[in-house]
Amino acid sequence: MLDIEYYKELNSKFLRKIGVISCADRLIEMGLEPRDVSGIFWARDTESLEAVCRIQSDLHIVTNVAPCHTVNRYVEGRYKYWLADGEADPRLELILPPEIVNHLFAELNHFVRRLNIGF
Repeated sequence: MLDIEYYKELNSKFLRKIGVISCADRLIEMGLEPRDVSGIFWARDTESLEAVCRIQSDLHIVTNVAPCHTVNRYVEGRYKYWLADGEADPRLELILPPEIVNHLFAELNHFVRRLNIGF
């Protein structure tokens, strides 16, 4: 059995270390249009992200190369990206077991459903 809490903490620590900007309001203030409240961008947004990174050299792009695999660099042609302001070492990456990712998605879906019905 996988230790869900361990992997949730590992994921959180990784995202904090690389400085993923998950506040949509902050990104909007930068002139960007994140695709959801957690600050996710899609492949069609990467031109805007690259432009912001050229202006603000302390920012970099993070790529979700697969549902279980996040790398601390830009990888062209993927489907999900974030902007980050933390450690920019492009060698940093996180690979989670698929079962953990499925569990995290299930938790998120449950949370969203509860919000939608007014609990």
